[in-house]
Amino acid sequence: MGRSKDNYHLVKPPRYTYKKEINRMVTEAGCKVRKDSVMMVETLITASPEFMNSLPPEEQKAYFQTALDFISERVGKQNILSAVVHMDERTSHMHLCFVLLTPDNKLSAKSILGNQKSLSEWQTAYHERMSARWNQLERGQSSMETKRKHIPTCLYKLGGRLDKQYAEIVSALSDINAFNAGKKRDKALEMIAAWLPDVEKFSKEIRFYRR
Repeated sequence: MGRSKDNYHLVKPPRYTYKKEINRMVTEAGCKVRKDSVMMVETLITASPEFMNSLPPEEQKAYFQTALDFISERVGKQNILSAVVHMDERTSHMHLCFVLLTPDNKLSAKSILGNQKSLSEWQTAYHERMSARWNQLERGQSSMETKRKHIPTCLYKLGGRLDKQYAEIVSALSDINAFNAGKKRDKALEMIAAWLPDVEKFSKEIRFYRR
């Protein structure tokens, strides 16, 4: 279980599945939905490991609450599906999910998120809000300047999972001794065999976002 017991919600996820809750919200709003409609966005809220690890738990919680307040103002508090803070990985972070419903009950990613330029403006406004309290924060370079693509949440999660698995492999290897070498060795080899394909996949995909 590790540190997963320290995870917490600023907004609890739906009682049912996300899909059911989104469908309920969209139906209540009377929206027209196309096959290619973007219905939900999942975003990751964090900062550098050095910064996050320097904050005591209550200050970290204040950081995530401030971020949640900022996004709620932009997308509508009623559209926030969940805000889950993870304390059980190398750098604490928040997964935040919201539905793309406009005030006039339309499902529109363009109206809420806009284009690349407006998203860059979001990031600037976000930095201004956060650095007003934590003045050591620096705004990262805009993707419009670097031309780099943002790393998707699923790839970030994969990286975190691989880190955990690596630690488990190292622990398994360190437990090997003359009395348990056969059994422990076989277990470690199984773990490595399952871990390596995902490492290869992660390495290939991350290169695309570092160009």
